[in-house]
Amino acid sequence: MTATSLESNVLGKIPAKLLVLENGTVLPLTTPELRRSSGKYLTRRGLWLVNGLIRKGVLRVLGSPWLPGFWVISPEEAQAGLYAFQMNARKCPLFLSITNAPVEAPGWHSYRGDPFMVLNVQWNNWEEYVAAMKKKYRARVRKTLKVNAALEVVSLPLTGANLEHCAQLLEETLKDKVVALPGDLTRLLGMFQDCFESNFKIYGFKKEGRLVGFISCVRDGDVLRAMHFGATDEAPEHFYSFAMFTLIKDGIESKVNKIDLGRTATEIKSTYGAVAEQNYFSFYSSGWLFKLALKLADHYYVPKPYTLRSPFGDVSK
Repeated sequence: MTATSLESNVLGKIPAKLLVLENGTVLPLTTPELRRSSGKYLTRRGLWLVNGLIRKGVLRVLGSPWLPGFWVISPEEAQAGLYAFQMNARKCPLFLSITNAPVEAPGWHSYRGDPFMVLNVQWNNWEEYVAAMKKKYRARVRKTLKVNAALEVVSLPLTGANLEHCAQLLEETLKDKVVALPGDLTRLLGMFQDCFESNFKIYGFKKEGRLVGFISCVRDGDVLRAMHFGATDEAPEHFYSFAMFTLIKDGIESKVNKIDLGRTATEIKSTYGAVAEQNYFSFYSSGWLFKLALKLADHYYVPKPYTLRSPFGDVSK
């Protein structure tokens, strides 16, 4: 694996132990945490139990679930990471790596996750991007811009108050979801600021002077990566797409080669021209209970279905 300069720079700044592979590659080894802001009592208790088991060493992740899109490695690198982990006399029942292809090796089980939706930039400016779309997709873009026209788009200063406000919006957006994020979202955004410095940006969207939403991104060499999104009920219709278009415009104007819009909302992001980059949750287990569970998952796990759209091709008005 050839790590990007940004991946190398953050290794000492994220909460992780470092694994050195035989070829000298350094990868982070992390202890994930699951969160759900609200929900049924039993669900919260169940997550508390799972997190307790993880903290005791049941699960270790090669890479960082807090940084989606980083350290998506090859099957060979995943196996080398497991070997380095085991050589350090560390044991855990379940070992996880995000890989770009299934790991075809004894003891490994790979499951296709939601794809990363990536827009390959081939336009000189925003106007060219919109003009390249088929008529109905151009109409959707124009409608989105029209209904969100009253919003003020600002690059938020990364002050403590702004990070806390964005964390509250993120909390509200995630309240019904189980995600691999820490409980303290303000600390998470602060970590991004510390790790990525000037490469980390938060776009804020204000309605009558009030912040009603935000989207954050990281510049990683020639790639712009979408990170966190949050919004209130006051945000206009189609606000999610408006926030994504803000990032797309930024990426095109910044002359990046790719804009990684992240996982989730696969079909919607395909209407922006993004294509799917597959990735896999690859598990290895040495414990009999998890081996049994993974064998059952092999038979019953079904990836989430999606339909990809193609917005480009017809440039007629």
